[in-house]
Amino acid sequence: MAVRHEEKYIIDFRQYLMLRQRAMQILSPDPHGKNGSYVITSLYYDDPLDNALYEKLDGLPEHSKFRIRTYDYSDRFIKLERKDKHGILTEKNDAPITRTQIELLNSTATDLDAFEGDAYDLAVQVQAKGLQAKVAVRYRRDAFFHPGSDFRLTFDTELETIAPDPEALFSAEVRGLPVLDGNSVVMEIKYGAHIPNFARKLTNVNCRQLSVSKYALCREKYI
Repeated sequence: MAVRHEEKYIIDFRQYLMLRQRAMQILSPDPHGKNGSYVITSLYYDDPLDNALYEKLDGLPEHSKFRIRTYDYSDRFIKLERKDKHGILTEKNDAPITRTQIELLNSTATDLDAFEGDAYDLAVQVQAKGLQAKVAVRYRRDAFFHPGSDFRLTFDTELETIAPDPEALFSAEVRGLPVLDGNSVVMEIKYGAHIPNFARKLTNVNCRQLSVSKYALCREKYI
């Protein structure tokens, strides 16, 4: 699993438009989306005591989250993922799964024989920890990267919290509640060992660092 730094900030819509314009001049749009833009929907899992949620809300520097993620509502590529945080350092371990395997993960007795490789390892952890689907999180992402480094810049808008219905992964008709006001955008800065000097200058605006995750923000709507 590759380790990288991940910084999150709340910026206003005016700053977003300005930074996006800067990014388009220096960086390349993510080829997986139209002009670097796509919809991400994630189904998050937690244990019966919501330990992942409260570890984040309590400000613990180390915690883990499990989620299933889709892009633009497509079932052609579905990821089961574990994300580990160590301060601003993150590690991800993911594996492709199918819609049928999502149904198995959400059943009371998971048939682990239906999983292989990394997907099997992750499914074992989901079962052993007694994890259950808690909330679906959706947003539109504008993503940029620098071909000459591991620097990545993303802007997330239209953040929405949805009841934990797996169908939300595949249907825009399954809607929820807005989480941030229409003027707020989440900016994420991602890089390996060091951030390039040009990247720090590119993203230099007056904004506040986000101390909680999108998962925690969306769960708080239902607490």
